[in-house]
Amino acid sequence: MKIFGIRIPDNPFLRMLLIISLFVSAAAFVPAVGFIFLIFLPLLTFFYGAVSGKGKTAVAFLIPVLLIFLFSHLLQLDTPYLVILIMGIVGLTIAAVALKNSSIEKTVIYPAVIIIGSICAYFIYSGFELSVNPWHLVSQFISQTTEQNINLYSQLPLDKEEISLIKDNKLMFISVFTSIFPALVIIGSIIVAWINVLMGKDILRKTTIILPQLERLSQWKAPESIIWIFITSGSLLLFPNEQVRFFSLNILIMVCFIYLLQGFAIISFLFQNKNVPVFFRYLFYFLIAVQQFLMIPIVAAGLFDIWVDFRRFFQKNQAST
Repeated sequence: MKIFGIRIPDNPFLRMLLIISLFVSAAAFVPAVGFIFLIFLPLLTFFYGAVSGKGKTAVAFLIPVLLIFLFSHLLQLDTPYLVILIMGIVGLTIAAVALKNSSIEKTVIYPAVIIIGSICAYFIYSGFELSVNPWHLVSQFISQTTEQNINLYSQLPLDKEEISLIKDNKLMFISVFTSIFPALVIIGSIIVAWINVLMGKDILRKTTIILPQLERLSQWKAPESIIWIFITSGSLLLFPNEQVRFFSLNILIMVCFIYLLQGFAIISFLFQNKNVPVFFRYLFYFLIAVQQFLMIPIVAAGLFDIWVDFRRFFQKNQAST
């Protein structure tokens, strides 16, 4: 078997070791594109953890990570070997939880907690090492990231007025993203875990490995009690205390994200019942990614599903048809 002209060994473990090593090396040494390999590294360790066993997969993953660690220290290279290690562990965690037939919530939340904990540990450790408040490092990180994005937009073929508007409101952007940073970290971590779980589930299905708890995602519903968190956090935004508004805003954003996921589950249910072609499904998701304002009606659908139950409505329409 050959991939990109490279002969893959017939031995299952050596083949797994070679593929994981190529993936890890790309994440460590390939500029820009390496970030994509890093994001989808949990998919690889999840897949092999389910197919070949978590023990063998852990060994095949740790070997290239250890080699990259030694190589980086010998040549004084700056490689994200710690981040690579964490993302590989995330995939192994997904495999461990999913193979126990745990709920979809546990399958996504447990690996997401590892990512969230690692990010918190990074800022806390860096703050301790530099003898500064970790939140100051967060503000500095957001300021640098915003500056880099503005420079990137400046190179794009945009109107000068739009670029000037972005530059004039730089401080506002920094303030907004700093205030919602906790929610962004949690939501981003859940999205990374969620994408790797969904893609891993589809690939495993082709190898006849079915994970029943992941096959009913279109039926997923958020607990009804979350509506009270939504109402309470929204009401507390009117509170004059700045810290109270900070926490309530981040909680409100996370609750809205939960209802966004429920809205996507409703849409997935509709696509399945109407047998919408895969091309149009991906086109719809692409439009949402490009035009983020479309997320608002999806969040509203997830919220009002508590009272309306859209999926039952679609089933009735299909039955009558």
